[in-house]
Formats: sequence, structure tokens, C-alpha cells
Amino acid sequence: MFNLIRGTKDILPQDQKYWDYFKDNAFKLADIYGFERIDTPTFEMTDLFLRGIGIGTDIVNKETYTFLDRGENNITLRPEGTASVCRAYIQNGMHNDAQPKKLYYFTSIFRYERPQSGRLREHHQFGIETIGNNDPELDGEIINFAWTLLKKIGLKQINLKINTIGNKNDRNHYIKSLSKYYLESKWSSSECKDCEQRIKINPLRILDCKNNDCQNFIASAPAMVDYASKSTLEHFEKVKSYLDLSEIPYTIDSKLVRGLDYYTNTVFEITSDQNKSQNALVGGGRYDGLIEQLGGSSTPGSGFGMGVERVINEIISSKIEIPSKNREKILFTSINKKSFEQTIKFKLLARNNNIKSELSTINRSLKSTMRYANNKDFSHIVIVGDNDEKNLNYISIKNLSTGKQSNVNEKKLSHFLNKIQ
Repeated sequence: MFNLIRGTKDILPQDQKYWDYFKDNAFKLADIYGFERIDTPTFEMTDLFLRGIGIGTDIVNKETYTFLDRGENNITLRPEGTASVCRAYIQNGMHNDAQPKKLYYFTSIFRYERPQSGRLREHHQFGIETIGNNDPELDGEIINFAWTLLKKIGLKQINLKINTIGNKNDRNHYIKSLSKYYLESKWSSSECKDCEQRIKINPLRILDCKNNDCQNFIASAPAMVDYASKSTLEHFEKVKSYLDLSEIPYTIDSKLVRGLDYYTNTVFEITSDQNKSQNALVGGGRYDGLIEQLGGSSTPGSGFGMGVERVINEIISSKIEIPSKNREKILFTSINKKSFEQTIKFKLLARNNNIKSELSTINRSLKSTMRYANNKDFSHIVIVGDNDEKNLNYISIKNLSTGKQSNVNEKKLSHFLNKIQ
């Protein structure tokens, strides 16, 4: 017997309602906000992610699924969505379209990490990207989108953290101070191998360390905002103003840097109080230098990625009631072989009227058919008898929720099918 590969998960029929509920809300909101859907390939050239995400990140160093294909090309399964969308923006000449270009995606993400609740090696991400404009109000808009979506879905115990990590010059000044603190505070003696590498390759990454011993040093580290330029602070103030106008509560977290190298200025994260272990639901921010790193012209952008499995776990644990869709679903059955062909015709008529319907097989007894109908949540069962001149009302319709049953002819059945669609 074959089993699932560790870190993957089947989405079973009984779970699909949660996924449909999430996608319905996410896609409708994307349309309201003016975003268009984009789908990118599952795998890309490895260099795309090396240049975009950054060599010093945990994703690239530890978590990517990378391999040589039969043509000796170095290929990586997509570990996040933004780099692929930016590659598509460049390659397809989207800079010639009206700017900003507003795109959304729903896709599989692959990361080789320790599987746990809400964190799988193949998981799903919903994301939006706004490319081609550096207006701080657009930073506020993407945060507003993420917050609104989670609230619309029904999540109540969520928190927003924001920060600014400044522009390139700001970070150069800050990194010098952070590196000095790393050495003088004896953090460098904590024996954290990850931080020993990060401080050499990208010192900002040490603020993202989850090691318990490092957390105490991180809490006392210098704050990025103290090294921010006037333009950076003005940008951040406008983002905060947008959130205030949106009446979205937030906390400024000076240690929030996100785990990807391409971020600049605004970064944010929305977490949940419901699940303390894996509580980050959304993360994102501005990435004004990414497209240039990938070979395009200097083009600003901002966006977020939302972990779908984590959000669905929140929906389930919060016991959010999923609105029921049209329950009308009919099971057709015949009492004998003679009436079976007529039963097929009625089932096809129901489907032509866009009514969910199935046909009970000829070898299933009426008792077994009724049991199947109740187990599969059918709203009605239509029992077709012999059509002869002595019995014009040869069709029975039973409402399975009320138990009421009535005998009808073909004309009344057609009227019934037209009425419930």
C-alpha cells in the first residue's frame, strides 16, 4: 500500500467546502479591489529564486526542492509566489500596460521544512501583487485587503504588526549598528550556527531567528526606525495614516523584517491569537528593487502571501459556519428495468436545468437507494414507476428533509424541476 509523502495532504471531499469558501471570498474581493488573476508554472529556473529571494535566506539555504532536469537545467519547485509573478511581468511586457499592474494568484508552494500543523512541504498560497507604483497608499491597500479578507471570512482574533526596514542606504547604516551589537552583546557567542551565517551574508536575517537563545538578544537589538531617512519615515507615516482611515488596529514591531531579501520599506504580518504555535497567517510588504534584480527596469512593487492551510485551520478551529449553497440535489431511481430508460431521461432533464442530480443504479434496492440518498445529503428522491394508461401519476417525489411524498405526472415533474433550479 502507498502512503502520502511526508509533508503533503489530501484535500478530501468533506473538506472542500472550506476551500471553496476561502476561494469564493478571496477571488470576489480581488475583483472588487481591481486585481486580475495570473497563474505561473510550478517550477522555474533556480537562479530566479536565488536572485529574488536571496542566497542568505532559510528558504534558499534549507527549504527549496531543487534538481537537474534531463536537459541539465537547474530547476526549483516554486517556494513562493512573488518572484514568479515578477518574472512574468518582465517577460510579458506588462510594463506597457496601465500601471500599477494588480495581480492575484492561488497556487501550490513547495518548501522542504519540518511538517507541522498549518505547515506542509506542499501547501497553498493566495497572494496579491501591485507592480509599477511606489505610492505608500498602495502599501496600505494591500494590508487593508488582507485584513478585510480575514475579517470577511469570519476570523476575529487577529493582530496586525507593521514595520519599515527602509531603503538601501538606511539599511546600510542600520546593518553596521546591528553587526556591532551582535559582537558587543556576546550574541556571537550563543553558538547559533544559523545566525553565524546570517551575520556574514545578510545581517538583517538574524532578527528573524526563531532560536530561543537568540530571542533575548533580538529583543534588545537596535531598532531599524532609528536609522530611517526622512523619506522612509514619511512613507511609513502615510501607510499608517491609510490604516488609521481604514480603522485597522496595528502594532509597530521594530524587529519585524520578514524572511525574504527583496523587501524594502513597509513590511507587515497578520497573526492569530487562536493558534500560538503557527500563528502567522499573512506576510508581505514593499519590494521596490526586486524586478531590477531579476533583469527588468527599476520598478516598484508591493504584495503579500497568505497561507491557505493556516487560514482554513483557523476557520475550522473557530467553528465558523460555512454558508450553505443551494441544497437542491435530486436522486432519481426506477422501480424496475422497464422504467429505467425513462428515469435516465428525467435525470438528464434535471441536469439541463442545472440541478444537481444522480441516477441510482438498476441493481440497487429501494431501501438501499433511500439510505444512499440520506447519506449523500440529497434533498429529494424521484421514484419512477411504469408509465401506462391506468396510472398517469406514476412518478413519486419525496422531500427527504420533511418526509412529504407526492405522486405526479411528467408535466408536474417538469414544473417541479423548473421551480427548484
